[in-house]
Amino acid sequence: MSQPDGLTHLVEEGIIDALRARLMSGKEATVYVVERDGHLGAAKVYKARDERTFKRTASYVEGRNQTRNSRDRRAMHKKSAYGRGLLEDDWQSMELRALQAAHAAGVRVPEPYLLYENVLLMELVVDERGAPASRLADFTFTAEQAQRLHQEIFLEVKTLLGTGRIHGDLSAYNVLMAAKGPTIIDLPQVVEVAGNNNARQILRRDLRNLTEHLARFDARLLRFADCGDGLYHHLLRGTLDLVTGPEAGAPVARGDGGGGGGRRRRDAERGRAGRDKGPTASAGAPAVAPDPRRRRPART
Repeated sequence: MSQPDGLTHLVEEGIIDALRARLMSGKEATVYVVERDGHLGAAKVYKARDERTFKRTASYVEGRNQTRNSRDRRAMHKKSAYGRGLLEDDWQSMELRALQAAHAAGVRVPEPYLLYENVLLMELVVDERGAPASRLADFTFTAEQAQRLHQEIFLEVKTLLGTGRIHGDLSAYNVLMAAKGPTIIDLPQVVEVAGNNNARQILRRDLRNLTEHLARFDARLLRFADCGDGLYHHLLRGTLDLVTGPEAGAPVARGDGGGGGGRRRRDAERGRAGRDKGPTASAGAPAVAPDPRRRRPART
């Protein structure tokens, strides 16, 4: 197997020992299995901007680069040659910083090791057999399993939101079914909530994507299609710690009192009632094996 230039440099510098396999290729990068200090890891080699299919980044990067000097900000805004270079560096380093913050906060993400030029070295996410974990999109589930997964991933999104970040492109294609539990990957387009006017809409879209996929296995999950709105309101009110699941609606305003609660509260109560009537998810229930007919190109 021929080695990408970035990985060749890593081998020459002694940062990795060998390239073992190509794992997946997506719209923004190709991921390889590499050996490092006797252990397997993942090396994400970012594609050049003109080779990527994910280029419409304006809504994601709004609010970034506030700490740069005025010259850099002007160059990035005008997209001069210098500015494009800064944007490219920021796009790659943002994933490293987001993974570091998420991992430190307890979000289930690959542990990042280092960024070397256009290569991000990180933990290889594996399944219960020790093989590279498959994507959520490659499995079928029972209704109970779908409910449990929705709850787990929702709480991971909540914890990430607690760091001031939103994934930005969450779907069944960038959640891996790891031995430790569903693991979120691919964060270069991560949204920093502070200063981004699109944050609420992006969070709602992320959770709607996840919900609609899992609702294929349990249609009752559709009642949580807009759970991102309630979660975002909790962030604004400083009540994220009160959220224990997607059934939590927006916090009640002080003027609402304890009586009526309004439409949002009634909808949340209906969601809870429907959930209580449904089957209880088994914490140890294994997922159905991946269906090869469902496989589609990975989104990296």
